[in-house]
Amino acid sequence: MNTSLRNIILLVIGQILALTSVITLVTYAALVSRMLTGSTSMATIPAALAMIAAALTAYKASMFMKRFGRKRGFQFGALFALLSGIFTFYGIYIENFYVFCFGVMVHGIFQSFAAYYRFAAMEVSAPRFKKQAISYVLSGGLFAALISPTAAKFFETHFFLPIPYAGTFILVILLSLLTQLTLLFLHFPPEIDHIEHDENGQEIPATHVSWLDILRRPGFLCASLNAAGAYLMMSYVMTSSPIQIVEYCGFQITDAASVIQWHTAAMFLPAFFTGSLVARFGAVRIIMIGFVCFMISAAFAIQGLELINFYGSLVLLGLGWNFLFTAGTALLESAYKPYEKSQVQGLNDFVVYSLAATSTLTSGFMLETIGWKSMNAMVFGIVGLLLFITLWYVKVNRKTVGLTSTQEEPN
Repeated sequence: MNTSLRNIILLVIGQILALTSVITLVTYAALVSRMLTGSTSMATIPAALAMIAAALTAYKASMFMKRFGRKRGFQFGALFALLSGIFTFYGIYIENFYVFCFGVMVHGIFQSFAAYYRFAAMEVSAPRFKKQAISYVLSGGLFAALISPTAAKFFETHFFLPIPYAGTFILVILLSLLTQLTLLFLHFPPEIDHIEHDENGQEIPATHVSWLDILRRPGFLCASLNAAGAYLMMSYVMTSSPIQIVEYCGFQITDAASVIQWHTAAMFLPAFFTGSLVARFGAVRIIMIGFVCFMISAAFAIQGLELINFYGSLVLLGLGWNFLFTAGTALLESAYKPYEKSQVQGLNDFVVYSLAATSTLTSGFMLETIGWKSMNAMVFGIVGLLLFITLWYVKVNRKTVGLTSTQEEPN
């Protein structure tokens, strides 16, 4: 087995372990918070803290890996998953909500490092397989969605039975150790110093690119805002959907769980072929398909409040997320030179996590104040803004970007 293929397989395994940890933590954090505080309004605070921590450390994580390498960066990040498991378990054990919140927040730092698995997969792949590599890593989410409920339930019922939910966070500790074991076998090629030359053949020293310079690039704005917009719309609707289904529409908790399971499958199942679609038709076309999915999703939600509406809306929401996020990530590579990747990737993930945190924090409030249908109506406005940005990008790059091209050119 060649090194590139082995690295991609290991990164997929790492993604499965990371997302199993994330899904377990997010699912049980709300339950533990309610148990420790007796308040439903406090239940979403830990998950929001994790998202904020991920946003605040995303850029620093990228710069850390620029200095110490991908492998050491991933290993360092996995240490925070271990600390998270220890603190969350201890917080439950001593029945301290603040210690538990700290543990969940620390997990957000791990998430910010693990988010770079998708970029690492591109970097170890042959040029013609870069888009597929992104998809393969993202497909790990499907396996994580299948594994996490069973694994979490097993640990909950077989470990520390006198303390509700404590055993589940032993799973978080175990997953962090398995992640470290997986990362031991990763072997990244040494970084190559990419040297630019002027018209006279003289070397141009690589300089630290500023955030302002990055934000002026149409390619970055289109790629980053579409990827971030995918998370914004998905988190915004998905976070409040169980409450709408159970509390406002009177369906069973099992109904809400089933809807979320189908939504999760729709998020990650297309990952097996989305990368190939991006490689064949170009990122812009796949972004457009993502827009259509989001709009039909919103239309399903607005049309009615039957279970079929929730299934249709959430499945299309997941599909839209996959198309937009995968294509946005693939398009980002055209927005930077090789020596700029750490700054650009770091800023990109800062934007993604910031918008995701904002949508997670505001989703419940918006559901209570404007209602489910009005929330989904806002999706049309967000899609309209992203469509404008995407068409502007295409216009600016008319001479270098073809909608049917299999590869977008750098700006």
